[in-house]
Amino acid sequence: MYLFGYSLDNLSLMAMTISTGFVVDDAIVVMENITRHLENGMKPFAAALKGAAEIGFTVFTISISLIAVFIPLLLMGGIVAVSSASLPSLSPRPFSYP
Repeated sequence: MYLFGYSLDNLSLMAMTISTGFVVDDAIVVMENITRHLENGMKPFAAALKGAAEIGFTVFTISISLIAVFIPLLLMGGIVAVSSASLPSLSPRPFSYP
């Protein structure tokens, strides 16, 4: 890795970037599925339940894999540990109301 100019910090930042892309992609897929049900004439609440149920297991497994990616960050020191310590407080909470 040193010969190519990569360090563990660079790899951790790349992993965070890729996992953020996965989360956004999952949200887009779920919304497209819900929209498909809405366009077929379902009521919004029923469309949301059915659309989320159809894709829920896939989103769950991807979330578990992302957690597995971030577990090593908890054990790291240095600038990566300091910069990633605030990530849980910055993440959006779905379905939460102020």
